[in-house]
Formats: sequence, C-alpha cells, structure tokens
Amino acid sequence: MTSTHAESGAPRGRRDRRLLPRLAAAAAVVALALPLAACAGTASAEPAPPAPPQHQPGGHALTASDVDSWLDGALGSALQTTGIPGASVSVVADGQLLTARGYGLADTGTEGDPARPVDPDDTLFRVGSVSKVVSATAVMRLVEDGRLDLDADVQQYLDFDLDTPKGAVTLRHLLTHTSGFEEVIAGLIGTPGSEVSLRDAVSAAPPEQVFAPGTTPAYSNYGASLAGYVAERVSGEPFAELVQEEVFGPVGMTSSSFEQPLPADLDARLAKGYPDDSQPSWPTEVVNAAPAGAMTSSATDMARFMLAHLGDLPADQSPLTADTLAEMHRPALDADELGTLAEGQRMDLAFFDDSTPGLPAFGHDGDTQVFHTAMRMFPEQDAGIFVTLNGNGRDPMDSSELRTTLLEGFADRYLRDDEGASAGGTGAAAEAGPDAETVAATSPGSASSGDASAAAAVAGTYISSRSPFSNPGALLALSGQTTVVPRSDGTVAVTPKPLGTTTGVYEQVGANAWREVGGDAVLATRTDGDDDDDDATVSAISWGASFTLLRAPVWDTASLVLPTVALSVVVLLVSLVAWPAVAVAGAGRRRRGELPAAAPADAAARRGRRTLLLSRLGQLATVVALVGWALVAVQALSFVDVPAVSLRVLQVLQVVGVLAVVPAVLATWQAVRDRRGALVVTGRVLVVLALVALAWFALAYRLISPSVSY
Repeated sequence: MTSTHAESGAPRGRRDRRLLPRLAAAAAVVALALPLAACAGTASAEPAPPAPPQHQPGGHALTASDVDSWLDGALGSALQTTGIPGASVSVVADGQLLTARGYGLADTGTEGDPARPVDPDDTLFRVGSVSKVVSATAVMRLVEDGRLDLDADVQQYLDFDLDTPKGAVTLRHLLTHTSGFEEVIAGLIGTPGSEVSLRDAVSAAPPEQVFAPGTTPAYSNYGASLAGYVAERVSGEPFAELVQEEVFGPVGMTSSSFEQPLPADLDARLAKGYPDDSQPSWPTEVVNAAPAGAMTSSATDMARFMLAHLGDLPADQSPLTADTLAEMHRPALDADELGTLAEGQRMDLAFFDDSTPGLPAFGHDGDTQVFHTAMRMFPEQDAGIFVTLNGNGRDPMDSSELRTTLLEGFADRYLRDDEGASAGGTGAAAEAGPDAETVAATSPGSASSGDASAAAAVAGTYISSRSPFSNPGALLALSGQTTVVPRSDGTVAVTPKPLGTTTGVYEQVGANAWREVGGDAVLATRTDGDDDDDDATVSAISWGASFTLLRAPVWDTASLVLPTVALSVVVLLVSLVAWPAVAVAGAGRRRRGELPAAAPADAAARRGRRTLLLSRLGQLATVVALVGWALVAVQALSFVDVPAVSLRVLQVLQVVGVLAVVPAVLATWQAVRDRRGALVVTGRVLVVLALVALAWFALAYRLISPSVSY
C-alpha cells in the first residue's frame, strides 16, 4: 500500500496512478462506513416473535410410580438424543425420598475400563456451583452460633488486606453475589496436581471491586470462595473438614466431600465426565475456588440435603434451626440496596429465588466443564428435585435445555393444576417471588399493547456484570453482548434471552419489570438519575437473581468495535504485504531499466526510511499482539490458564504498536511534504487511522494494564 519510489512515466504507470488512488480512497470510505453500517443494522427490521415457552399439562399425582414413568420418558430418551452419557435424579416429597433414578453410563468403557451404569446411590458426580448452597449452610452454622456476623465487614475475619474502594464487603454481599467484584477466570478450573490452598486462591490475586456493594448483582465464584475462607479462618478448621463436621455429618451425607483429590473410596465411585458419549473422558477437574464448586456427591445424598432445607429432618440431623433456614430462603436484599432491581428476582442467602406466580421455589444450578447439575425445592408443596449429568451433549445448549425441561416439567406436571395454578400451598401471588404484587398483576401473555416509550428506554446493547473490567479479560465482554430491540406492540425482543441462544419477547408488567411473553422469566430495570423522568434511559437490567446487564456505550458495542478492529487489521496487513512487494517490484523494474538506479540517500532520506521502518515494525507488533490476544481469549473461555509471562510479552508488543502512531504520523507528513502522490499519502493516512483505532482498542479493553490476572 505504501511505496518508497515514484512511478515512472510509462503509459502503464500513468494508468496505475489514476486507478490506485481511487481504490485507496474507496478503501478509506469503506473502512469508515462499514462499522457504522453494522452498528445501524442492529436496530433495523423488527425481529419475528419466537414461539413462547410451553408449559406441560398439570394435575398429576406426585407418586413414586408416576414420577418414575415420567422420568423414564423425559430423561431416558433424552440422553440418546443429546449424547450425554449419564444422569442421576432424586425427588423428595412429604418429608421423604420419593424416588432416585440412574440413567445411562458413569463410564462409557471407551478407554479400556468396563462400562459402568449410573447408580443414584453409589455413583458420585461433581455438582459444580450447587456447592455454593452447601458452603453457605456451613457459613450460616457459624452465624447461628454467633461466631460470624452477616453484616460486618469481612476484613475483620481475614489475614490479608482486601482492597474494597467501592465500600466494605459483608457476608451478606458475598452470599448474594453483590460484593462488587469483577469476574475471575484464571485458575478457576485445573487438572490434578494444580491444587492450591483456599487461602492462596482468595489472596494471591483478588479481583478489583468495580461496583458499590449491594447494588449490582454480579455472579462471583470469588465471593463464594471468600465466604468459605472466612468460615475456615473463624472455625480454625480446613474448609472441607468444616463442611464435613457441620453439614455432611449431621445430615447423613455419607457420600459427599469437598476434598481434592477425593479419598480413594469415593474416587472409585466418581462418574467420568465427557464432552459427549462419542469422546474420551476429561481428567478429573480441580476447582481451586473450592467453596464455590468443588463438591462431589450422589443423588441420594443431595436428597438428604433437600430434606434438610425443607425442614423435614429431625432436629438432631438438621444443620440449622428453622429460623435460620427461613432466613436463608427469603430475599436477602431489598430496594434500599438494589433500587428498582429489587422488583425482579433477588438472591436468597446463596440460593436463587426461582419462584414463579403461585409457586414459591428456591435452588441452584451448577456447571463444571463436563458436569451439569440443577436443584429446586418447593417449600409450600414440601417437594424437591435434583438432577446431575456427566456430559455436555453434542450441542452447546443440550445440558442446559435438558435440565430446564426437567425442572419446569416437574413443576408443571406435579405442582400445578390443569389451569396452571399451584397445586398445593396457598399459591398467593404475594408469595410468588419477584416483587409479585407488581409482576403477578398481569398474567403471562395477557398484554396486548405496551408502552412504546418504555420499550424505547430499554432498547440498546448490554454487557454482563459478570465480566473482567480491569485487565485484558475485558476483551471477553465483546463475545457475549445482549441486544434489546423495541417492537411495534410495546414489547421488547432480547437477543439472546437469558440462559438461551434465541430471542425472547418480553412485555412490561410493572414500572420496572418485564416478563417473557408466555413464560415466567422476569427482567427488572434500573435507570440512572430521576426515575420519574419519562425520557430516562435504562442503565441496567437484572435477571436470574445474580446477573445484571449493563448498558454499553455505543463505542463499546461489538457491532462497532469488532468491524473497526477487523478493518484496521486488514489495513495493516495490506501495508505490511505491500512493503516487500513494492520493494521487489521496484528492484525488478530497475533491473529492466524501467526505473533509474536509486540515488545515494542523503541524511533526510535516511531519517525518512528509519521513520517508515519504525512505523512498519509497530504495525507488525500490533498485528502479532492482536492474534495473540485472540488466542488468549479462546483459551480463557476454555478455562485454560495462560502464563503471565506470555501475557506480558503481548503487552510489550501492544505498547510498541501504540508508540508506532508517532512514526506513522511522521511518515505521513513526510509523504505529504515530499509530494509522494495520492496513493502513498492515502495509504499512510489509513495506516495512521488503523494504528490509532487499535491503540484505542488496546487501552479501552485493558490490553495494556498493570494486572494480567484475568
């Protein structure tokens, strides 16, 4: 694209000089126009409404025989369809284990061992983040004993300094995912031999606090682990032993453990985890944020845990008193902290409040890389269901969709009547969960025409609060953005909808609440400034109790950023390829006599060549760095740790690229001053624009930051 030589006076050269500047100018226009077109394209045609969620027929008796038949049909066939090797399920009702079932294989036998079927009592599974509610139960034992205070600054319990510039953090914040910490990815999941102590896991590289505590739900494995470490410190016992003593022992969970590696007798019973049933198993995963996700258990042990939290165990077997259990099962924060986000789902103490109109519920889901688990309890019906899977399935959403189908199907079939009302308990709307007086005022699908101004206020692009913000992990915010588009009937289309890959349509059911048309999922909104301002723009949307979508400024939207980065990289690549190509072509033409021999370079010419060389080295460093960051992002999303030294090397290359803006500007000025022609000047201007755009990108997404602990 750039050239160090003027064209000759040959006729062909004159035609090239007339054509190439036009192409270069057209490239400049395209480089500026495409990102804007991509951005504008996100708000063009109104998306077609998706099929609404479907409820299953209700009114069935909750009996062991009926549940067994239903599970055989709903789960047994699904394993074959999805390629998930095995599953284990337990159901409790009326104070007892109603049924426990095993499906498929704990070991497929593809690696030489005999195939081993799943046994709900004997086979153990990694339950992922379901560990959090067990850990919180142990923490609440210490609260109940007066050894911990839910609302005291946790710093008083720690033996390292926790930097909290946005405000003091309490156990209540940690157990409700509102401590304000950014997401942590590095070091979360490893392989055998990578175990670290709980203290090291929470103190080696604490995440930055980016939100004021109590205000912005942001799911945090670090927060849950810090709560576990507080309990370890105060009790004086290793965390795994504390849980054994305070929870597993009293409840009778004889096949459960937080130990890593597992004791030999339990390890022999552990199911292998698989991407799908056609691939080899993965090595046993090590979760260094142990209180957040390291637990191993069986379906029947988890049935005992559900009975404990439903208040169905004798007092000497219950880990907590009835009052403490009740405290764990109700929303732990209100509008004083959350503002209008409190009109949606809110966290209980470690439990998700999964209530829907007429059906109070609480529970938790859990995922490792190859194990997927869900648990729901329905206190008014004195019932609960637990399901765990040892594979991902052939499609990325298979495990999530299967769990959702089972949990929602169980509630529909056994806990609602044929009209969809609760089949037990009071079923009062005021007890249905997310600010039910507001949300339950409109039944699902009943809205015919919403407020267009409200829909317009919600519209925009959002990023997840569960993101790194202060380090190169900020790049990941570009991969999971959510768009909200207003529809002509006053509803909004959300793409992708929470916990999905498709679009969901939501209708307004309260001043700050939206519910999925035909379903129960609720979104709550918050505006900055005056809530009474009709023109106020929504700044945050909460969903699922512990997640918040934050409005992205236009310069942070992937539809603008990614095309700009791509086009800038193309400009630099063309420049780098043109550099040797032009030099080789010029040398050949000189040999053929089409160009005069190069004159000896004077001092000014030598300085110009050095400037141009520095610009091109900076271009090369920028391209190499961006390729490296892309590879880092892929590894981070796969929980593969990248050595800090590799990240520092990429940062050095990125800095070289940022500094290259200076010689690139000088080279452009030299081309203008020396009247090198429109082609050369246009090419160098494009290079400057590309380097400036990529320098902004590097700074905005923390590719150049003191911390590389993502």
